[in-house]
Amino acid sequence: MQSIKQTVIAALQTLITDPLHDESKIALFFAPDYQQSVDGKRLDYNGFVRHMKAIKSHTKRMSISIKSIVSENDTVFTHHYVNVEKNQEEKSRFEVFACFTLSSEKIIRCEELTRMITGPSEDSDLGSRS
Repeated sequence: MQSIKQTVIAALQTLITDPLHDESKIALFFAPDYQQSVDGKRLDYNGFVRHMKAIKSHTKRMSISIKSIVSENDTVFTHHYVNVEKNQEEKSRFEVFACFTLSSEKIIRCEELTRMITGPSEDSDLGSRS
Protein backbone atom coordinates (compact mmCIF):
# COMPACT_ATOMS: atom_id res chain seq x y z
CA MET A 1 0.00 0.00 0.00
CA GLN A 2 1.44 3.35 -0.99
CA SER A 3 0.97 6.59 0.88
CA ILE A 4 -1.65 9.08 -0.28
CA LYS A 5 1.18 11.41 -1.24
CA GLN A 6 2.64 8.70 -3.50
CA THR A 7 -0.81 8.08 -5.01
CA VAL A 8 -1.20 11.74 -5.97
CA ILE A 9 2.33 11.92 -7.40
CA ALA A 10 1.72 8.77 -9.45
CA ALA A 11 -1.62 10.11 -10.69
CA LEU A 12 -0.13 13.43 -11.75
CA GLN A 13 2.89 11.89 -13.43
CA THR A 14 0.86 9.21 -15.20
CA LEU A 15 -1.94 11.44 -16.47
CA ILE A 16 0.15 14.47 -17.36
CA THR A 17 3.20 12.87 -18.95
CA ASP A 18 1.45 10.16 -21.00
CA PRO A 19 0.78 11.76 -24.41
CA LEU A 20 -2.19 9.47 -25.07
CA HIS A 21 -5.65 9.69 -23.52
CA ASP A 22 -6.38 6.46 -21.67
CA GLU A 23 -9.52 6.45 -19.53
CA SER A 24 -8.43 3.22 -17.81
CA LYS A 25 -5.47 5.10 -16.31
CA ILE A 26 -7.83 7.74 -14.92
CA ALA A 27 -9.90 4.97 -13.30
CA LEU A 28 -6.77 3.67 -11.52
CA PHE A 29 -6.45 6.84 -9.48
CA PHE A 30 -9.86 8.59 -9.45
CA ALA A 31 -13.09 7.38 -7.85
CA PRO A 32 -16.28 7.20 -9.95
CA ASP A 33 -17.85 9.92 -7.77
CA TYR A 34 -14.84 12.24 -8.23
CA GLN A 35 -15.56 15.99 -8.08
CA GLN A 36 -13.22 18.80 -9.14
CA SER A 37 -13.34 22.54 -8.84
CA VAL A 38 -10.77 24.25 -11.06
CA ASP A 39 -10.66 28.03 -11.39
CA GLY A 40 -14.31 28.21 -10.35
CA LYS A 41 -15.52 25.53 -12.81
CA ARG A 42 -16.98 22.26 -11.53
CA LEU A 43 -16.27 18.88 -13.10
CA ASP A 44 -17.58 15.46 -12.15
CA TYR A 45 -15.76 12.24 -13.11
CA ASN A 46 -17.12 12.23 -16.68
CA GLY A 47 -16.31 15.92 -17.04
CA PHE A 48 -12.76 15.22 -15.87
CA VAL A 49 -12.43 12.43 -18.45
CA ARG A 50 -13.62 14.85 -21.17
CA HIS A 51 -11.16 17.47 -19.87
CA MET A 52 -8.22 15.06 -20.08
CA LYS A 53 -9.29 13.92 -23.56
CA ALA A 54 -9.50 17.56 -24.73
CA ILE A 55 -6.06 18.38 -23.33
CA LYS A 56 -4.48 15.33 -24.95
CA SER A 57 -6.02 16.21 -28.32
CA HIS A 58 -4.30 19.64 -28.26
CA THR A 59 -0.90 18.65 -26.89
CA LYS A 60 2.15 16.77 -28.07
CA ARG A 61 3.76 16.44 -24.65
CA MET A 62 3.48 17.68 -21.09
CA SER A 63 5.79 17.47 -18.12
CA ILE A 64 5.34 18.18 -14.44
CA SER A 65 7.63 19.43 -11.72
CA ILE A 66 6.40 19.37 -8.14
CA LYS A 67 7.66 22.30 -6.09
CA SER A 68 6.07 21.14 -2.83
CA ILE A 69 3.74 18.46 -1.58
CA VAL A 70 2.27 18.00 1.90
CA SER A 71 -0.14 15.39 3.21
CA GLU A 72 -2.21 15.09 6.35
CA ASN A 73 -4.98 12.61 7.11
CA ASP A 74 -6.89 12.19 3.82
CA THR A 75 -5.61 15.39 2.16
CA VAL A 76 -2.67 16.11 -0.15
CA PHE A 77 -1.71 19.64 -1.18
CA THR A 78 0.56 20.22 -4.17
CA HIS A 79 2.22 23.25 -5.67
CA HIS A 80 3.42 22.18 -9.09
CA TYR A 81 4.26 23.38 -12.57
CA VAL A 82 3.12 21.92 -15.87
CA ASN A 83 5.02 22.53 -19.10
CA VAL A 84 2.93 22.03 -22.23
CA GLU A 85 3.98 21.62 -25.83
CA LYS A 86 1.02 21.79 -28.17
CA ASN A 87 0.69 19.95 -31.47
CA GLN A 88 1.70 23.13 -33.35
CA GLU A 89 4.92 23.41 -31.25
CA GLU A 90 3.56 26.32 -29.14
CA LYS A 91 4.64 26.11 -25.51
CA SER A 92 2.92 27.12 -22.29
CA ARG A 93 3.80 26.89 -18.61
CA PHE A 94 1.29 26.71 -15.78
CA GLU A 95 1.52 27.04 -12.02
CA VAL A 96 -0.97 24.86 -10.14
CA PHE A 97 -2.09 24.83 -6.52
CA ALA A 98 -4.18 21.73 -5.82
CA CYS A 99 -5.80 20.22 -2.76
CA PHE A 100 -6.67 16.52 -3.21
CA THR A 101 -8.92 14.47 -0.95
CA LEU A 102 -8.57 10.69 -1.01
CA SER A 103 -10.70 7.80 0.18
CA SER A 104 -9.88 4.11 -0.15
CA GLU A 105 -6.65 4.97 -1.99
CA LYS A 106 -8.48 6.87 -4.76
CA ILE A 107 -8.82 10.59 -5.34
CA ILE A 108 -12.39 11.72 -4.65
CA ARG A 109 -12.01 15.49 -4.82
CA CYS A 110 -9.66 18.19 -6.08
CA GLU A 111 -9.85 21.92 -5.54
CA GLU A 112 -7.43 23.61 -7.91
CA LEU A 113 -6.20 27.01 -8.98
CA THR A 114 -4.27 27.11 -12.25
CA ARG A 115 -2.38 30.12 -13.58
CA MET A 116 -0.73 30.38 -16.95
CA ILE A 117 2.77 31.82 -16.55
CA THR A 118 3.77 31.82 -20.22
CA GLY A 119 2.09 30.89 -23.48
CA PRO A 120 -0.48 32.08 -25.98
CA SER A 121 -3.55 33.72 -24.42
CA GLU A 122 -5.89 31.13 -25.95
CA ASP A 123 -4.26 28.51 -23.68
CA SER A 124 -5.23 30.30 -20.46
CA ASP A 125 -8.20 27.90 -20.02
CA LEU A 126 -6.14 24.72 -20.47
CA GLY A 127 -6.54 23.85 -16.78
CA SER A 128 -10.32 23.51 -17.18
CA ARG A 129 -10.87 23.06 -20.93
CA SER A 130 -13.23 20.29 -21.97
